[in-house]
Amino acid sequence: MTRFQMTGLRLLGAAAMLMPVAAQAQIQGHQAVAPRYGSPNSMQFQATTIALDLSTIDDDRADADATPESRDADTIGGAFTYFGAGFQKGQRFEGRYQHQRRLGEGTRARLLIDLPLAVVHADKFVASGFTFTGGTAVYGTLSAGVELPVKPNWLITPRIAYSNLQAGQFFDGDGELLTASVTSRFKIAKVGRGDLTIGNMASYTRTIDTFLARQPFFSVTSNYVLRNGLAYQFPLKSRFMGRQTSIRASYVFTYTGGAQFLPYRQFHELGVNFGVRTREAEQKNGFEQMRVGLLYTHARHEFDTKSGYDAVTLTLGYRF
Repeated sequence: MTRFQMTGLRLLGAAAMLMPVAAQAQIQGHQAVAPRYGSPNSMQFQATTIALDLSTIDDDRADADATPESRDADTIGGAFTYFGAGFQKGQRFEGRYQHQRRLGEGTRARLLIDLPLAVVHADKFVASGFTFTGGTAVYGTLSAGVELPVKPNWLITPRIAYSNLQAGQFFDGDGELLTASVTSRFKIAKVGRGDLTIGNMASYTRTIDTFLARQPFFSVTSNYVLRNGLAYQFPLKSRFMGRQTSIRASYVFTYTGGAQFLPYRQFHELGVNFGVRTREAEQKNGFEQMRVGLLYTHARHEFDTKSGYDAVTLTLGYRF
């Protein structure tokens, strides 16, 4: 064997040893920014979070004593998330709008329309001498549902949602998703000094392909998502600029199933939220007008213990 052949074999051996490292570096955390489904930064997670949001949306909707003014309302807000998973770090910016309107006089049934828009950025990172470029994806969801009262403190909400993704090569191009869900919200008043809300949701998601997105390598994927959680809200004795205040603590667990080889299936969300009402002299509602909160999200990787997902989200909402 010549010296040249020996050198070539050494180079091939070195490349073979480095390939698992490079592959692992790309696998670690890359799925955390997968924008279609199965990740905390996906259209699927956005659509199902809208269907059951216990951390940022006021839960007095399940209150039979809520005034007509509080049943017809609009909410605007935003959220900033910083996340990390393995080698991958990134940020998500999200703007939110929700419209709530009664279906008729004398009824508690309401039409709910949500329109969140998110921008997800995956940072560039270097691992074992390899540079992995990041990218930016934009996606939004149009969700419509009807909130139906079963009892004075129990609401059932069926929803349908369409999500659209516009992304580059780093995220494997554009995508579309349909989501059908049913949510239950049950409120137990006067638990100690506050109120307890129990939320449950089941949904079915499916990728679709229309003229609204460019998908040269489209494949049909369907999943089911289950979300269950608790929210406890109680008034504070202290006031903020003469206004009533409250604190809400929430926990939500999400499970995604159906498709094989999903890297993230189980999500834990723990939130703390501070609310401020309008002044009593001008108050015509029973809800907090402004809310500011923090949300911590954790998800373990099903195949790589080093790629667990952790994120902190700052939320802000204003209802009018």
